[in-house]
Amino acid sequence: MHSLKRRTAPIEITLIMTEQCNLRCTYCYQQAFGSAAMSPATAVAALRSAAAHGAESLAITFFGGEPLLQRPALFEILNEARELGNALGIPVSAKVATNGLLLDEVFVEEAHRLGLFVSLSIDGIQPGHDLGRRTPSGDGSFDAADRALGLLGATGRPFATYSVITPGNVARFAESVRYLWGRGSRIIVNTTDYTAAWGDASLRELRRQYKITGRFYRRLLERKKAFHLEPFDSRISQRTRAGEYARCQPGLHQVVVAPNGALYGCIEYYHRRLDPLGSASDWVDPARVRSLARSRQGGPAECGSCGISDRCNNACSCVNLRGTGRANRPPESLCLTEQETVRTVDAVAGRIFKHKVPEFLMRQYSCSYHALSGIEKLLDEMEVERETVEAR
Repeated sequence: MHSLKRRTAPIEITLIMTEQCNLRCTYCYQQAFGSAAMSPATAVAALRSAAAHGAESLAITFFGGEPLLQRPALFEILNEARELGNALGIPVSAKVATNGLLLDEVFVEEAHRLGLFVSLSIDGIQPGHDLGRRTPSGDGSFDAADRALGLLGATGRPFATYSVITPGNVARFAESVRYLWGRGSRIIVNTTDYTAAWGDASLRELRRQYKITGRFYRRLLERKKAFHLEPFDSRISQRTRAGEYARCQPGLHQVVVAPNGALYGCIEYYHRRLDPLGSASDWVDPARVRSLARSRQGGPAECGSCGISDRCNNACSCVNLRGTGRANRPPESLCLTEQETVRTVDAVAGRIFKHKVPEFLMRQYSCSYHALSGIEKLLDEMEVERETVEAR
């Protein structure tokens, strides 16, 4: 059995519950939809291995495919994970990323009982959402996603929404953020589709939409609302609180467990079946982790002279593999969208700082406030135990 140095950070374990999915999103990393599914025995073996190799806490993400296609197994795994955590004195947090098509009131209540945090994939208003998130027959999935959003909002408990910004839906971004807020989402995560062709017009629109959303972000701060809104909160604090952020470290602090029990550094490595790191029963092999780290080194020289390289996703192996086929080579689209994102967000932050908005100053500069305090405040206000959100 492999041994690793005892860790002081949570181990993030992503469980691929199934390769099947009931959507065919146009920008999805997954191209093959096989029949493989995660068994509770395999998942629990991975959790036990992580604990045996020094994990001081476990942050579980149920992923896919669509994980709710394996709903009974998901809850069985979560129950056993809770028992394992209690027996070993290890904090266990859990979240599920779902497109919401199979979400119902029974699932929502069971998730609450077991402390399972729900992240709903929805790209905002109907025209923007239906452009990318389609059924196998080509129909839009907005109605089902909006129904799931309503179920989550009606509980009065926190949840997250996850949206992808593409050149096709970028013009609807600001309106989509306001829509999600109006429907009860207070943890609103947005990411750009780095694999898309971002031309000059779509980049200008991205900048314009960020500016509009920046004014909404400021109003929320002025009203002292508890929320977390991406890309603003993390990109600003990457500058004001740089010491709280670290680049991803596949195989060290994060591991993906395949349905057959093989371990990978991240989602893209798994889907490519590239550089497996170990097995659920034996955990990761340190030599393979070191080899993986070496393969990720040596990025483009131009990144070293870029003023935002320390706040850019150029070190994300998932993005790079998907965009260029090389873990250390970011695609041009990432460079273009990251520059627009960081520069526009900084301009928004500069204007808010100039007006000395108290909530902003506390959020970004107070020593008693750290990167996820906004989320923690939200959970406290809604009387939800903090362990229901993935600990970092």
